[in-house]
Amino acid sequence: MTRREGVDLRAKLLATTPSDVNIKPSQQLPHVWAALLDIGTATGSATVAVVADGTVSMYTNTGGGMIGAGQHQVIHMPAARFLKTVEAIHGSLDVVADAPLPGAGEAAVVALTYDGMRRALVELRLLSAKAPFARAWVAGQDLITALRELQASLEKKSAG
Repeated sequence: MTRREGVDLRAKLLATTPSDVNIKPSQQLPHVWAALLDIGTATGSATVAVVADGTVSMYTNTGGGMIGAGQHQVIHMPAARFLKTVEAIHGSLDVVADAPLPGAGEAAVVALTYDGMRRALVELRLLSAKAPFARAWVAGQDLITALRELQASLEKKSAG
């Protein structure tokens, strides 16, 4: 994946509506139909995106990533947990018109809701364990761990 492709995939998701992908509110996800965790680094950013239809992807603006991870059973539980966590905290996120990528040392949770976009941006060094954002951060980190383990497993299978 090229640098531009990762940025384009994120922008495409942010511009998508739930009706574009035939997603409707459910009992478990009445407000949020997709969620992103954006992490700013010294060299760019990384995004993990989860959609209520089971789509899960991770990509960086420097060219790395994993598309279609949601098809793997091992990803289902951590992806669902992240999405449900963002559903649970979505009311504490700011209503926004856009979601720029965070800078180095920052992270953002973006909730794509049936009523629009919501977002919280934090400096990671100031992250409080009591803040609603922290719940999404932990769930997102669990998902990133599962994605990395899956990627390592797939690479091992293809090499051997």
